[in-house]
Parts: sequence; C-alpha cells; structure tokens
Amino acid sequence: MRIVVISATSAIARACISKWADSADHEFLLVGRSAVKLKAIEADYSLRFPSSKFSSLAIDLNSVSDISSLTESLARKPVDLALVAQGSLTEQSQASSELGYLEQQLELNVISAGLFTESLAGLFDRQGFGTLGVIGSVAGDRGRAYNYSYGAAKAFLATYTEGLQQRFSGSKVRVCLIKPGPTATPMTSAHQGKMADPADVAAVIVAGLARGKRVIYAPKLWRIIMLAVRSIPFAIFKRLNF
Repeated sequence: MRIVVISATSAIARACISKWADSADHEFLLVGRSAVKLKAIEADYSLRFPSSKFSSLAIDLNSVSDISSLTESLARKPVDLALVAQGSLTEQSQASSELGYLEQQLELNVISAGLFTESLAGLFDRQGFGTLGVIGSVAGDRGRAYNYSYGAAKAFLATYTEGLQQRFSGSKVRVCLIKPGPTATPMTSAHQGKMADPADVAAVIVAGLARGKRVIYAPKLWRIIMLAVRSIPFAIFKRLNF
C-alpha cells in the first residue's frame, strides 16, 4: 500500500506507522512542518522496517498552495490510504484571554485540518478509490467549559467527515472519523488523569481503517462513555465539572 501521513511527527501518527510497517511492506510519505524531525523519523523507521519504503516532506501546514502542491504531486501515483493527524491541544484559559493564540489554534485545528481533508478527499475522488482517516477527538462529542475551543474544532471535523461520507456513499472511497480519548503524548504531558498508550490507540485505529469503519473510538470504551455523556440533559450537565 501507498500510505500518506499528515503530521507524521505526532505520537499517534508514529504509532500507526509502526503498526502498518510491522504488519506488511508499504510505501510511506511522512508529511509535517519540521524537516529535521521528519528526517529523524524517516531514518528511524527505515532502520526498523527495512522492507518498507519511507520518504518525508516538510511543508507549511497552513499554506493553501503547499497543500495543493502536495495533492498534485500525489496524483502521479495512486494513494491507498491517507491519515490526517495534525492538531494542537488548545489551552482554554489562554484561548479565552488571548485571541491571537485562539486564532493560531483554530487555523491548525480547523482550517488546516479541513483543507487537508478536502484536498485528499478530492484526490481519492479523482482516482476512484482510497481510504481517508481523519483524527478528531472525543472532545468533539459535547462542548465542555474546560476545553470548548478544542472540542468545537473537533466537532467541525466530525461534521465535515460525515458530509464526505454521504458524498462518497456507494463509491470505493472510504472516509473515517477517528476519535481518540485522552492519550499519553507530549501534547497531554501537563494534564492529569489516566491516559491511553499510543500503541494501543494505534492498534484500534489501524484495525478500524482496515475494516472501513465510519467512526472509530480509541480505545473502544470511549464509544460507551461518550454515549452516556451525550445523553445527560443540559440542566444536569451544566452543573458537572469534568
């Protein structure tokens, strides 16, 4: 398979790459912002998984022209699977007091993620097949006071991918929304509470994408947890602190 990973430096993305490369020989394109980090990951995986092929490309994740150029270059050879994994965990207190910070967060979590999602969906539409995985979050299932800026960004991705799923219904293009729960990554290092292991999250993601699932909660328990959270009447929900 030819696999493209957007924001390949993220912990969950790297764990997914390891799962894919460990199970079969694939060709990977690792995309991100830092050429130094990407080259280090490319070298590491090339040593660990010599039967797979790895290349990397550093671009501006917020640049329309860079995203368009990437998609045009990918069209030269069929892509089987793409994972849009970029995102930043927005600190709500800072977002509430610094509009410039909130703008930066929304540009990455909403605009950039949406542009990559649409651009890659168009690529798969033109080639007539492919699987697109988009990493959202369980935070997008309901607005909560402590992280509503981040949750709203992930809710945007949920609605966007659902629209794409309807658009490609009946075709050979699959679009999957991935909703990880709290995961032990550098992004969450300052937060307390039990965190899932990225490798465990990646195992659920890789298996779900292979089965063509529409929505993947990772770990799976979060599907039940968020069903319960969404079912709480707002009169009660507004008094809760979680």
